Amino acid sequence: MLVLGPDNRVPGPPADALAPIRRRFLDAVESHIFELALLRRAAEEPAGRQQALTGIMMIAHRVAGVAATLGFRSLGEVAAELDQSLSLGLKSGPLDVREFDTTVARFHAALHDAQAGKAG
Repeated sequence: MLVLGPDNRVPGPPADALAPIRRRFLDAVESHIFELALLRRAAEEPAGRQQALTGIMMIAHRVAGVAATLGFRSLGEVAAELDQSLSLGLKSGPLDVREFDTTVARFHAALHDAQAGKAG
């Protein structure tokens, strides 16, 4: 049985229900990119290292929780990897920020890719 819409036409595919959420997420990505760069620089100073790395971990955690659902699978994966490695590292004591540079750089690049509209 064919169900017609109120105008007696076959309804089209449903609109992307996640589009507004995806737009807000991408708006937040811009601030994450800026904040990540500031925190990475702050992590160079021993006095602010713990707080800066915790800030990076919190950004990664927020992004990891949402990115894949919104179509940014690779961003979600690298964010989760960074979140987990920083979480474990922060629990184990003083950290050398350079241990996380590769993952932070990959996270930063993935944020830029998401902002540029490269899902994946």
